[in-house]
Amino acid sequence: METETLIIGKRDYTVELRDINQADLSFYTENPRVYSVLNAMGGNPTQEEIEDYLCGMDHVKQLKLSIECNGGLIDPLVVRDGDMTVLEGNSRLAAYRLLCATDPVKWGKVRCKVLPHNIDESAIFTLLGQYHIIGKKDWDPYEQAHYLYRRHKQTKLPVKFMAQELGITEQKAEKWISVIEFMIKHDDLDKHHWSHYEEYLKNPGIKKYRDTNADLDDTIAVAIKNGTIHQASDIRKLGDIAKVGDKQTKKIMQQIAEGEIDIYEGHRAVRDAGKFDDVLTRLTAFKHLISTDSFEKNLRASGDSLQQSKYEIKKIIKRLSDIQTKLGN
Repeated sequence: METETLIIGKRDYTVELRDINQADLSFYTENPRVYSVLNAMGGNPTQEEIEDYLCGMDHVKQLKLSIECNGGLIDPLVVRDGDMTVLEGNSRLAAYRLLCATDPVKWGKVRCKVLPHNIDESAIFTLLGQYHIIGKKDWDPYEQAHYLYRRHKQTKLPVKFMAQELGITEQKAEKWISVIEFMIKHDDLDKHHWSHYEEYLKNPGIKKYRDTNADLDDTIAVAIKNGTIHQASDIRKLGDIAKVGDKQTKKIMQQIAEGEIDIYEGHRAVRDAGKFDDVLTRLTAFKHLISTDSFEKNLRASGDSLQQSKYEIKKIIKRLSDIQTKLGN
């Protein structure tokens, strides 16, 4: 019997290389690709239903053609002994099922690496993380994040520890988990909405309003779910409004939060008022700079440069006075 050593989480596992009847193999329900099927179909679909769903996916059809052209798998499936669950390679198993339907003799068996039946879930998590989060990364960000989130909830392990296992930063792991938690809270696990929520949660201008307006999160989540916000990049329009920060835009943000207008109407109103102009943005930023207590304290503590600072302030005041006169009151 052919064997080799597989290193998972600094531990050596002896795996057997076997050709196994693909009909005897089962899809791993914790695999993010399969787990997304469970979310889409609801309840507990059968192995046959999962197979039908996966076999209809474009990337599986592409895999089928690639495997057929190659004459077989380049990378064997990774299988847990005993229950014959495919831990790694569920899409390839689905592709083999498609091939077997056309030629059961040629495609009836598939090459597998068989892990011990008692391999623990921690090792499986590390294995899949090595493959799909720090390796070839063929899981999309939603699949990666949702897998990390489930691992966190099931084991109660600190995020820092899990990040170290996967070789990613703690900050990145926490961000992923926070986005999934937000999606779960708002009853939206549509993977196509991942980028919308990620954009929403990372925007610093929006965060300021989220902290002071309890309605904003719910309103935006509803807009994302029903397609009112067309694409993830449009969330930036909300961030643009939030960054202005004057009395009018605060009122517009409130109207958006309460559902009176959408982000597109709000963005047009701010744009038409000329508040996105670079001159206004710079002027507003300057006003905020000189309004802070720390600005005056820093001037007083500037030592030898204080006199020069006073001189520059006089020039600024004179220039602003001239501009005000020319523009009219």
